[in-house]
Amino acid sequence: MKRQEEFLGIDKRKAILTLVVGVVLVAGVVAIIGQVADFHKVTRAIRHAHRGWLLVCLVGEILAYTGYIAAYRDFARVDGGPRLPVWTATRVVAVGFGAYIVGSSAGTLGVDYWALHRAGDKPHTAARRVLALNTLEWGVLAVAATVAAITMLAGSGDGAPLAMELAWIVVVPLCIAAALWVTSPKRVAKTTSLPERRVKLERSHRTWSPWLWNAAHIALADAIGGVVLVRHVLARPRRYPFAVLGFPLFWGGDILGMYAALRAFGVHIGLAPLILAYTTAYVVTSLPLPAGGAGGVEAGLIFSLKAVGVALAPALLATLVYRFFTLWLPLGVAALALTQVRALAEELPHVEHEPAPG
Repeated sequence: MKRQEEFLGIDKRKAILTLVVGVVLVAGVVAIIGQVADFHKVTRAIRHAHRGWLLVCLVGEILAYTGYIAAYRDFARVDGGPRLPVWTATRVVAVGFGAYIVGSSAGTLGVDYWALHRAGDKPHTAARRVLALNTLEWGVLAVAATVAAITMLAGSGDGAPLAMELAWIVVVPLCIAAALWVTSPKRVAKTTSLPERRVKLERSHRTWSPWLWNAAHIALADAIGGVVLVRHVLARPRRYPFAVLGFPLFWGGDILGMYAALRAFGVHIGLAPLILAYTTAYVVTSLPLPAGGAGGVEAGLIFSLKAVGVALAPALLATLVYRFFTLWLPLGVAALALTQVRALAEELPHVEHEPAPG
């Protein structure tokens, strides 16, 4: 069996360097934005902070992780998948978080795929299940942002840049419509079918184009297959209640943490502008940024909050508090979880599977 470091692609020196880079990036963001915001205003906001809201931040993040683990477990068993015990799913989620932060070659999606495949899913089934999980996770947040944008465009809230509102109102419905079209029962057999034969990549340039086309075909079929699984879950909410409710709880808890961090520095903000600013900033996390997006996510959150009317000084401080609870505090748990890879590799093949639907 491969050692856990080999599987996750973790090099201890690289991990330490990644974390150092993350700290430097955050420090750079604080220095630049703090200068613009006026450090005198920043220090004054710190002195008048309402520290009781920090406990609410912690509660929000506990709710968020509870929701994510519940959704992960329920989604794993969709259409005959593995029934992961709570402790097993918790460790898999934590390992994925740790691999993402330290810059592992596996990353969160890679860890999820490994766990499901190890638990008995076939390769393409595991891939589609992981893509479905990710699609529903971000789909819930995107729909929430669209509703918030519509609410604000209708005149509720303090307002946001029109481009920010329209982007969500236009793009998300188009994506949903496209997803419904490609996963229609009339088309699903064709859109999710894999090529009959695989093209082998060789040194000859004549194989490059067919190989790329073949790989693109497989990737698209698996992506659409993931959306099909999402449809299966949403069509049977009573059978998979936590898969449906887990991600709203996850994002709700995380947004509660952001709200509490803002309240700690005296900011009163409506739900719609908060969701819009939060979601717009989190588009940054889809980029391959080092150290869990350290620096990039902070900058995105600060300026998104500024766009919906929050002053720079409290936006900066609230973002730092929020990221402490969502990034830096969980690092210890993630580090411990990374020691569990060998134990998980032994446990996962023995988990039971959900009966396949008739």
